[in-house]
Amino acid sequence: MGHASPEFREQLDGGLVRRWSTAADVERIAALLGSTLRQAQDEMPNPRTIAGTRLLMDSDFPYTTAEDAAVVEDTGTGEIVASILFWRHAWSYAGIPFGVTRPEMVATAAAHRRRGLVRALFEMIHARGAAEGHLLSAITGIPYFYRQFGYEYALDLDGSRTVFFTSIPDGEAGKAEPCRLRHAELGDVDRLKAMYDASRGESLIWHEAQPEHWASEIRLWDDPRVRGVEARVNGADSRYWMIETPDGEVAGSIRVASRRRGRGLHVDELVFAPGADVAAVAPALMRALRDVGSQTPALRDDTGKCDEIVLGLGAHHLVYDLLGDDVATKQDPPYAWLIRIPDVIAFLQHVRPALDARLASSAFAGFSGAIEIDLYREGVRIAVERGRIATIEPWRAPVPEADTTAMGCPPLTFVQLLLGYRSLSELTATFPDVWSRPDRRLLLETLLPKLPSRVEQLA
Repeated sequence: MGHASPEFREQLDGGLVRRWSTAADVERIAALLGSTLRQAQDEMPNPRTIAGTRLLMDSDFPYTTAEDAAVVEDTGTGEIVASILFWRHAWSYAGIPFGVTRPEMVATAAAHRRRGLVRALFEMIHARGAAEGHLLSAITGIPYFYRQFGYEYALDLDGSRTVFFTSIPDGEAGKAEPCRLRHAELGDVDRLKAMYDASRGESLIWHEAQPEHWASEIRLWDDPRVRGVEARVNGADSRYWMIETPDGEVAGSIRVASRRRGRGLHVDELVFAPGADVAAVAPALMRALRDVGSQTPALRDDTGKCDEIVLGLGAHHLVYDLLGDDVATKQDPPYAWLIRIPDVIAFLQHVRPALDARLASSAFAGFSGAIEIDLYREGVRIAVERGRIATIEPWRAPVPEADTTAMGCPPLTFVQLLLGYRSLSELTATFPDVWSRPDRRLLLETLLPKLPSRVEQLA
């Protein structure tokens, strides 16, 4: 029985068992996460994490189910002492879709740490992803830790600009505001998806969200465990709002935090409808968000009043340019997604149409030859015939290295090049063990260029 099977069960040392969860485990997983995912170990278990775990695992959340947590159980006490939630996403590369495994809410009880339990659970998570045909795993993790399990920083994550209330320009006296906000409703789902899809722009990697994402987020606010429950303790972190013009036309949508962790109101998604007068809407939107922030509760009584809007919209966004540095004054650079591509050959084969398109529109449209890439413990050979890729196959560099090898690169570092996160020139300037033949550099840069990506977490 394989690690991906729902029936998988394995005895570990010390009376522990690793297995996949069932609906009967939800409360015990919530208890573990509530006791570990908190600011300090001497605090009470986090009620928001406990409530949020219940909503993720036993509601219509579209990315996971109650049977999708890899857990370690203490058979003596019955407690869940380690767990990782398995989420399913669909991303795309230049419009080519593929499945993504997203490990989330990784936790181990304090008394069971440094025993290799997380490694054992990642083995299960990765096996289930492989069984479902996923080509990539992605996690929004703490610094360094997930490198131990084959992950590499390879896509921008978050990044923000902050608008202080005092810098928001006043509206024109006696004139109606160009926009207003209302809560999103189920009737808005198709429009929400259409606006989101239209906002992709030049993003190489994209989260291909389905309508159920927005429907689930909207229905969440009618769940009895959320509706009427104080925002500081319920499990709903954020909410979608529609941006409307005075005559009721939808100009965009925005996802806003439902509670504050500090003095700022956090926004993590903002899209505009095609044709919207964004230049007029942007400053009015800040005034509307200022009103929302003034009504949004803080997690702690001593936090103080809301006095800023944190626009967590990535490194670049149209609204940053429209507001300008005088309004969106503070900048915080992006962190990064941690990415694992277990089979580089399979990924390259899957996105071959995009590679062919790059060659066809370049100076190499008639090129024939082999591109041999040494990944040190393994390698890739890409055979091209008259500007089209004929084969992509495993290859091992000869010893000593042949003059025909196009480039050398450590396997995890290669993920940065493959996903367009860093250019070949940037990598060779940074890492002594990344190199390329001068007469192959332009070909490699044509095939694997640096390109922007904005991959929303959406959960």
